[in-house]
Amino acid sequence: MKILSSFSFIVGLSVLFGFITGKIPYGNDIAKISLMAAMTIAISNIPFKLSDFNRKKVFMAVAINYIFLSLLIFILSIPFLHTPLFAGFVVMAAAPPAVAVLPLTKVAGGNGRLSLFGLIICYLLSLAIIPILVYALFSKVVNLIELAENILLLIVIPMILSRFVKIEHNANEMINLLFFFVIFPIVGANRSVFFQHFNFIAWLSILMMIRTVATGWIVKFLGERKYGREDAISYSLFASFKNEGLVMILAASIFNETAAIPALIATIFELIWVAFLELKIA
Repeated sequence: MKILSSFSFIVGLSVLFGFITGKIPYGNDIAKISLMAAMTIAISNIPFKLSDFNRKKVFMAVAINYIFLSLLIFILSIPFLHTPLFAGFVVMAAAPPAVAVLPLTKVAGGNGRLSLFGLIICYLLSLAIIPILVYALFSKVVNLIELAENILLLIVIPMILSRFVKIEHNANEMINLLFFFVIFPIVGANRSVFFQHFNFIAWLSILMMIRTVATGWIVKFLGERKYGREDAISYSLFASFKNEGLVMILAASIFNETAAIPALIATIFELIWVAFLELKIA
């Protein structure tokens, strides 16, 4: 259980396993079902109501993720504007923060209530932002019915099921294990890209390092001076995490497996940032 409690270890293991196995039959279906289960469990302990908690702090967290980070992702996507990867950047920009933000806030000593309420608003906003943004930019190539089906399966149904699922013990370990089955099929499906296009992957890695580790560290550094350490940790997580599992599944399902690569690379750097936070060296 101690091994399963480390998100960074599980993600690293899933990447390695994907490289070993390569593409597997029904890999996208396995990843989709696993993500539905992981999101249901992760959201199950989040009450969908706001209290009298400081709303300015909550909206700051939402703005950091959906304005600051999303705009940065769009800027970083410019070199890939006319490639299949651009679609992956768009889905990433439209996605809400990772549900892992909540347990990571606890691990890193952040403001749990701030992260909780920020996640609630971001996920409610994502129901509108994802279809509007994706369809607005790709109306000629996106199957609107397929897009709606994926949002229903990966966001709406987990939100509904989460109201009836209550897992008190080992929830984080179960989520981590499910994310193993989300990530390794996507890695395996794109294994050849890593070996055949190393220069391209290296360039994409630099951009994703900026998008994840650099933004998280900068927001944490500045936030500590203005808001204190607890709030700064929560803000830094909103500045560095998107729900890459959701992004990979949506990008691969709506566009193609290549479109999932930016989120896959971002996941690796989120793994590094998680390790920094878990070890308290950031």
